[in-house]
Amino acid sequence: MAFGFPAYHEDSARYRGVDRSRLARVAEDALDDLGWRPSRDGKWRLAASVPNRMYGIFMTWGAKFFVDIEEEWLHVRSEGSIAIAWVDFGQHGNNVHQFLERFEELLEREPRTD
Repeated sequence: MAFGFPAYHEDSARYRGVDRSRLARVAEDALDDLGWRPSRDGKWRLAASVPNRMYGIFMTWGAKFFVDIEEEWLHVRSEGSIAIAWVDFGQHGNNVHQFLERFEELLEREPRTD
């Protein structure tokens, strides 16, 4: 369980041989499939809003989710949607894991263009 102002979880994943534009396209599709309302926050950055959820007996405030895209790399971060959300009950780690799982499923299905 993470603590902070706001609480967050981040991770990076490398996808050898996958260019930036393909990573961006599939990341946007993954966020959309998850229902997290993706938007562009720069040429190589996506932002999304994770809705409120129940974790056990706790209701979360939702989360902000960011994907930074580099050549062959994704850097993802889930953080509390409000600064006083200082305990995450595991939601941010779960958000990152859920996104990366969905991203990898879509990446495997999408035909390569090179």
